[in-house]
Formats: sequence, structure tokens, C-alpha cells
Amino acid sequence: MTSPDRTSPPDAGTPTRVVLVALLSVLAIEAVRASGPLLDRAFASGVVTVGVTALTTYAAVGLVVAALLLGTGRLAAGAPSGRTVLAGALLLGVARLAVQALEGAARFAVGLGTAAVAVAALTLAVAFVAGRRHGAREAAIGLALGAGLAAALQLALGTWDAYWRHGPLGWAITVALVLGTVAVARVVRHEVVDMRPRRLWVLGPFLAIAVMVLANPAFAASQSGSRLDVAGLVVVGASTVAVWLMLDPQRLNGETRVLAAVTTPLALLAAFLTQGTSALVAVAALGVAAPVVLVTALSTRRPAPRGGVRMTLAGAVVGLALILPLALYLVDYDVPLGIDNAWVLVGAGVALACGGLRRRLPPPPGTDPRASEPEPEAPRSNPVRANALRLLVIPAVVLALVGWVPSSPGSASSERARSDELVLLSWNLHYGVEPATDVDLERIATVIEQQDPDVVALQEVSRGWVLGGGVDMATWLSHRLGMELAYAPAADAQMGNALLSRSALADQVATALPIGAGPQRRSAITATVTLAGGDPIRLTSVHLQHREENTPTRIDQLETLLAAVPHGGEPAVIAGDLNAEPGWPEIELLEDAGWSSAIDSAGDADALTFPSDDPQVRIDWVLGAQVAFSDVRVLTGLGSSDHLPIVARVRPAG
Repeated sequence: MTSPDRTSPPDAGTPTRVVLVALLSVLAIEAVRASGPLLDRAFASGVVTVGVTALTTYAAVGLVVAALLLGTGRLAAGAPSGRTVLAGALLLGVARLAVQALEGAARFAVGLGTAAVAVAALTLAVAFVAGRRHGAREAAIGLALGAGLAAALQLALGTWDAYWRHGPLGWAITVALVLGTVAVARVVRHEVVDMRPRRLWVLGPFLAIAVMVLANPAFAASQSGSRLDVAGLVVVGASTVAVWLMLDPQRLNGETRVLAAVTTPLALLAAFLTQGTSALVAVAALGVAAPVVLVTALSTRRPAPRGGVRMTLAGAVVGLALILPLALYLVDYDVPLGIDNAWVLVGAGVALACGGLRRRLPPPPGTDPRASEPEPEAPRSNPVRANALRLLVIPAVVLALVGWVPSSPGSASSERARSDELVLLSWNLHYGVEPATDVDLERIATVIEQQDPDVVALQEVSRGWVLGGGVDMATWLSHRLGMELAYAPAADAQMGNALLSRSALADQVATALPIGAGPQRRSAITATVTLAGGDPIRLTSVHLQHREENTPTRIDQLETLLAAVPHGGEPAVIAGDLNAEPGWPEIELLEDAGWSSAIDSAGDADALTFPSDDPQVRIDWVLGAQVAFSDVRVLTGLGSSDHLPIVARVRPAG
């Protein structure tokens, strides 16, 4: 018997349902991505607190599902109707608009609630769409389109989501997404479907992979070392290929489905454990394979048992299967797991693959289960409606092309600095998350711009880190400030140190520092700037291991750094977060090696840099060898990071 899930032409409502899933996917991915910075607020109370908060938030997806089913009279059936989906879209729209208007603690609470509502609304929509003939393909196409559209929208915004933009652009995008989603959901409000997929839980690991990789162009860029604009086009292109593949039923044969299931975890493994072109190819392969796996996993050839309790549990499992991989991956940077945290995401890929690892779909209910299902004969052509679905990829492709400019890094305005004295700003940016729970890159850029620096040394720079909201801070700031970028991965490729310069950065060297007592890997980035008169000066941005008791590790890291980038009697500057206070052995080591502190020699020796809202200690430093400092200041009254920046004028000594 031929499978209707793979060969029947789509009905007239297919484009509407596909668009519905796609728009809800965009909102859900954005809300989950935003929960990273929100949950960062809970880190102040410890890992246990943030873990409980995260698990509670996403387990609540099941409660939201139950409430929406109950409110629309579908709890007994356990299968959402069009009215249920519309109610979910309306609730999500109200919550999303509320988040846009809130700040601080209010945004923290409402934002986490919005994430739970978004995942619940998407779960119900996927169940609603997949619970019909050929619905698995419709749902999978919608999820692929949504991931591609979310990535393309990020590119158009330079990866700084509308969620965090308080101006007209942020509101315009939010309102457009909310109104579009509600309008499409209203079209299907009279439809009733009595079946739902048995393996709906696969939506959880798929969304985790989407948030981390498939809808995260900054991940593809930082992991592969590619430019953001190029990597973004690859990510969006992969989702487009996935849609193209799923639109033609003849391509979804048993061999293709098995290949997709096998490729998914292998591509994830390659994406995390390799660099360069191979990582970018792996991301592209994953973007094509993962949605195809959903076609089989979401099939309703064996529908799930009826009942609201089962659907409620399915919603909770989706939420937990989404947050557990992401939470474990990030918790490893504070409480090491004992294995490479990349394996956590690979495990999510294995779970997704197992959900769709089936060469042949089971026979429909009421047929002989011993009958072998033949592969379908390839139709000569797709109906017009299927061909028209191809047009749905156009918005993502257009947005990706529009995003070429805002996602391009800046470049040096000259080969040499404008004078023989540099204005240097050093700042730990806490991966872009403010203590007041906000991600405001424009505020950071404005602070930097007001100092008119020649060189900027940055630490804890996010390039797709989930805790930073998936923002590529390095590229965004480089583009916004018109400065050349040099970057070195630290904790992973998505969080590290950077140098920005108005003039060319030559002889770039990334130095990996010994992890020692841990828990995070640290690094330094070094480059040479040529002054107006032709003299070179070496500049290093570095971040050493935290925790007060880790002095031996920091000593090892400094010795490694000094050996890797010796100044050799030439002018040189080290700037960054050393996690060491005045008088500590780390500072004495540098002073004995000929380095002098800018603040102690030409500033206020009592200046403090951390925490920014109530400074108690000085752990951020600018030190120089064969240089002279002047006008050294710690900028106070800023809330853009948990650290305060240091600004200094530096010139060669003599």
C-alpha cells in the first residue's frame, strides 16, 4: 500500500498550515534564545537556582498545553483543534508584546513565561498540522522554513534580535510577527483533527538543535571561522534545500530517510568538534538532514492514544527535551560535566535520529502489519499547490541577502594609526548581557564611540552563545564602529576575546591558555598596530581564569602568554580581565617581567572595576612594557556589563 504521507498531493490548506508552523517556529526560537540572557540573571544565585528555574520554565510547557486544550474543549480528545491553535497564537501574541514593553525583573518573569507559551503554541500547532494525511511533511516543511526564516531575520538585524530592541524597528518586527501569526491561525480556526503524532517529543531535541545551530548563523560563523554574512547564507541555504527536498515526495524514499537519520548526529558531531570549512559543511548537512528526519518521526500512521493527560505529558517532554541539552551544555562552563559538552548536543541529535530512524513507515491502522510497504512510484510532476510552496522560501532568502550588509564586519580605515599615541579602551562585556537583564548592543557601542578609541580590547565577547541571546557581538560592534576585528575563541568558539581597531591589525596571534583548575578555557588575542610615525605596538586582549583560589592557574596562564607573545623590548600592552587584584602574585609576576599598570602609574590607584553596579574590587587591567600612559580613567555609572571599562592613552616610551 502506498503511503499517503509521502505521495498524496497537498490539499488547498497546505500553504496556510505550513506558514502557521513557520511563524510560530520563528517566535518560539526567538523566545527560547532570549531565555538565555534571562536565565543568566538567575546565575547570581548559583547553578542550582538557574537549573531549577530553567527546568521549571520548560516543564510548564505541558501546563500551558493543558490549559489551552481545556479552554477550547479539547482536553478529553487530547488533540488540538484550529480553535486551540488560535488560542495559543493569541496568548503568545499578548505575552510577546508585553515582553517588548517590559524591562528588568518584570521582563525576567514574563519573558520566561513567554518562552513556555511559545513552545506550547508551537507544539500544539505541529500536532494539529501533523495529525492529518501528509501532515508530517507539512509540519516538517514549516519547521524547516521557520528555522531558515529565524536565521535570516537575525542576519537582517545583524544577529541582535528585535526582542532586545526598544526602538521602532524592534516594535515593528514584533508586531508584524504577532499579527501575521494570529491572522494565519484565524484561518484554520474551524478545522478539527482527531489524531496527533505518537513521537511528538522529537520537537524538543529539534528545537534545541535549531536554537544552538540551525537558526544560529553566529554559531556557524564562529565555529567555522567564516564571515557572518557568508555563514548566514549557508545556514539559510541549507533550510531552503531541505524544503526543496521535502516538497517532492519521490525524494523521500526509505534510503533518503535513513541517510538523514544517520547524518543528523554525525553532522552535529562534526559541527562541534571541527573548525574551518568542514564545520560549515557539517552545519549545512545538518540543516538539510534534521528536517527530513521529522517527516518520519511526526507520521500519524500509528496515531498517539487519545487523552489530554497524554498530550499534557507530551508538551512537558518537548519542553524538557529542549532545555536539558542547552542547559547541560552551558552549565559545563561552571560545573564541568566530565566530558566534552558538545556530546550533550550530539546526544540530542541521536535522540532526534532515533525518532525518525525508520526505512519504511508502518502500515495504516486496520491493515495487515506483516504486509511490506512498497516504496511509492514517483509522480511525474508535483501539483501546482506543491510548486507554489516553493515560493515560501523567498522571504528567508530575501532577508538573508538584505542581511549581507549589517552582518558584514567593519574594516580598517587606514594602515596606520592617526597619531603616535593610541586611545585604548578595555572592557569585559559579560557576553552582552546587562545586570538589569537586557541585551543592548547600541548602548555598548555608544559608550565606546564616545571615547573615540583607536583600539578596543574586549573580553567575554559572544558570537552565538545562547546565554548571550545568539548575538554575534564581535561582528556587530565591528560593523557598527567601522573597526577591523581580530577574535580568539575561549570557553568555546562562541565566546572569547576580541580586538577592534581603526587601523590595520597585523600579525594576529590567538593564544590558548592552560585550563588548569578550570572550569573554563581561556585565551588571548594579540595583534600589532602601526603608529603614524611607523613604530609598531603589540596589543593583547586577555581573560584569565576566575575564582579567587585559582591563582596557580592564572600564573600558568600568564607564563604561557608571556612566552607566546614576548614584547622583545618593543612597545606592548596587555589589557583585560585578569581576575586578580592589586598585590596578588599574578600582578607581581607581570611587574617583575617589566610590565607596569596604567591605573597605578597615571590614574586613580583606588579605582575599582567590578561589579559595575557597586564596584568592590579592581580585577580589570591595562599594563604596558616600553610604553607611557596618560589620562587613565575607569568609566563609572555604566550598566551595560558587570564590569566597568578602562580608557587610557598610550604611547611608546622615550
